[in-house]
Amino acid sequence: MTVRDLTPIPEDVAALLGAVAVPTLSAVLFARGLRSRFLHGIAPAGDAARCIGPALTIRAIPVREDLRDAVARGEAPNLHRAIFSAAPAGCVMVCATGGAGHVSVLGDIMVTALHRNGVSGVVVDTGVSDLPAVARLPLPVFYGGGSAPVPSSAAVMIVDHGLPVGLAGVAVFPDDVMVGDASGVVCIPRAILREIAEAAAEKERMDGWILDQIAAGAPLEGTYPPDAGIKARYEAWMRGQ
Repeated sequence: MTVRDLTPIPEDVAALLGAVAVPTLSAVLFARGLRSRFLHGIAPAGDAARCIGPALTIRAIPVREDLRDAVARGEAPNLHRAIFSAAPAGCVMVCATGGAGHVSVLGDIMVTALHRNGVSGVVVDTGVSDLPAVARLPLPVFYGGGSAPVPSSAAVMIVDHGLPVGLAGVAVFPDDVMVGDASGVVCIPRAILREIAEAAAEKERMDGWILDQIAAGAPLEGTYPPDAGIKARYEAWMRGQ
């Protein structure tokens, strides 16, 4: 199986995204009216939680047993295995099942293979098999269930890829950019990626300065959110850098 090429993220934009936190990106998107970009209930499986990459969207539907059994007999293609095996380096795999948290679409062996192939991260709304082992692996995995040593074929079947999907209340389109860290995952529409990355970098600079002011004794009122006077002081500080 061939998976269509995804658009690389420009290096300077990737560097900006790599230096900002998911809550900052979510706040910047929210301020621009995009209020459904954070994937609620999706958490990292371990400490290797930072990932950035274009979304390879994967769609699953409730299982139909005759088709599942045909796959098991080798009479129909195993799309689950084929799509996961063809995932291109650098992508973040986004597998939407409708929230089948009691089953898993991957465990430690598949995660190891994906990492070997250069995948940047995995986001699923299922549980994870071999969860303690997956949590120790270097590939960032974000999931929506818990420990789920039950194969996904008990409940769902992967049927397609490269189409818009809905996961954790978020519409994810192919080539949208997924950013994950210890706080969770946010989905950035590709068309505004640079704008959001630059705005988030600036927000983190300003938030860091405000944090220093608060730590030094500045009152919360007027400092955060910053009033006109605080903004003027920040701008003066920036000019002096």
